[in-house]
Amino acid sequence: MSRIIFVPQYPTKLRYQEWLFWKLPDEFEKAGLRVHVLGKNAVTYIKAANGGMFSPIESAIDLETAQIKEYMSMSLEEDDILFMADLSFPGLFGNVLFHKRPKRCFAYCHATSLNILDYFEPDRVEKFPIETSHANLMDVVFIGSNYHDKKLGWNNTIVTRLPYPPLETFKEEKELFMVSASRPTPQKVDSALESCIENENKFPIVRKDCLNWKDYYKFLSKAKVLLITSWEDTFGYQIVDAVLNGCIPLAPNRCSYPELLPPECIYDSKEDLLKKLRYLSTLEVMPPTPELLCHQEMEDFYKNIIQVMKGEMLSDRPF
Repeated sequence: MSRIIFVPQYPTKLRYQEWLFWKLPDEFEKAGLRVHVLGKNAVTYIKAANGGMFSPIESAIDLETAQIKEYMSMSLEEDDILFMADLSFPGLFGNVLFHKRPKRCFAYCHATSLNILDYFEPDRVEKFPIETSHANLMDVVFIGSNYHDKKLGWNNTIVTRLPYPPLETFKEEKELFMVSASRPTPQKVDSALESCIENENKFPIVRKDCLNWKDYYKFLSKAKVLLITSWEDTFGYQIVDAVLNGCIPLAPNRCSYPELLPPECIYDSKEDLLKKLRYLSTLEVMPPTPELLCHQEMEDFYKNIIQVMKGEMLSDRPF
């Protein structure tokens, strides 16, 4: 029986790595694999992100240090498989694979410093070659969208989407017409467009800082429309969150959004967005959302990556 050496990210609150921290190893075990989670005892409780970062810097470094120390003390077995939960932030751990590497290594990558306006974009010249070198150590890098695959240009990638969140969903009474759940950064918010929509065209946009998944999902469920104006995205989990909680996402015709949503949820211009908003604002009852998002890769995410890692599928675009 193969053993998975699982290298999780620090599980930041209200980011998907919080639940992937426990969900991925759980699914590996269900598939009959032995799982060794590196550094799990180094996370006593999950801390909130600070200063706009995805993870508290000191806590993330403490986790990686513990993972490296634990990994270097291990004896590797013949059929070991190493799986890095997110190659997007290769950090310190990836470097040890240059010195101690199992025969098979895999990773998920949700983004890289190629993203325009990203927090790390100013460091792209130094950071992207590091990400690429770590990716080259992997047999396969699983990624979330064809958009991201084309942008990266790596030759060992497979698009698997991301799995449906294993979290409670809600069907709240609709109290709000339109909400925004994006980080207030130039990457995630087109402030000029949102100002035009809100101030010139009188479509109010409600924003809320949610402290836990339940509050966040309830917030989405109370709204009829989720407005997305991002200039850059990777997979687009906001879309999934909205659809699962009965909220209709409207997203620009860029990034991965056209891969995930039907044309009626995609806008090509400010005028197109306003037209869709005016139509939705006249509806007493909003159309059901589940059929907006039908991607078998999401449903089969765990099964697909496990089959690739176990050699039961060819790694050159099996899905």
